[in-house]
Amino acid sequence: MHNLDRLVARIISEARSKADDILRDADARCAALAGESGNKADEIYTAAIDRATQAAAEEERRAQISRSLDVRNAVLRAKGDMVDALIFEIPARIQALSDKEYLALMKKMMIDSAPEGHVEVVVAEPDRGRIDAALVAAVQSELAARGRNSQLRLAGDALKLTGGFILRASAVEIDCSLDAILAADGDELAPLVAEALLGR
Repeated sequence: MHNLDRLVARIISEARSKADDILRDADARCAALAGESGNKADEIYTAAIDRATQAAAEEERRAQISRSLDVRNAVLRAKGDMVDALIFEIPARIQALSDKEYLALMKKMMIDSAPEGHVEVVVAEPDRGRIDAALVAAVQSELAARGRNSQLRLAGDALKLTGGFILRASAVEIDCSLDAILAADGDELAPLVAEALLGR
């Protein structure tokens, strides 16, 4: 903000300097014309003063508009940075949930996303200790209870992802990683985060 105030002060100072130049020019022209016609010189001088005053006022008005726009843009950038930072933290915050909450979320995602047929559950490296064969078996039981024909098994390998898992079937791969969810829903999340964070 301090830099913006200095910019505005400089613009106003330049406007006043231009006005002073116009006034000096008017004075010089008036002096040259004084011998020819005192009345004409007075008219020219008054018109020059009016023009200089209007020019200074216009420069000052433009400087104020420029400052207002710069301030507004700086505020919008700061708010956008806050929203982006918070959205960037979402995967870490999800992973920071208790095991019970986190696994309930992973289980729901697995049930909602599992395709038909044989499905391999490939876990993100940070979740290898959390998403285990017991969870996959619990999901398998839930799917069977719902009449869904999905056979899930835990893959032996892991992926370098922030968290979550990928479901691999013969014809499809469903990315349920935290990175993919955030990327897919980022446009929808941004306004919600902005409203929660900034009240608008």
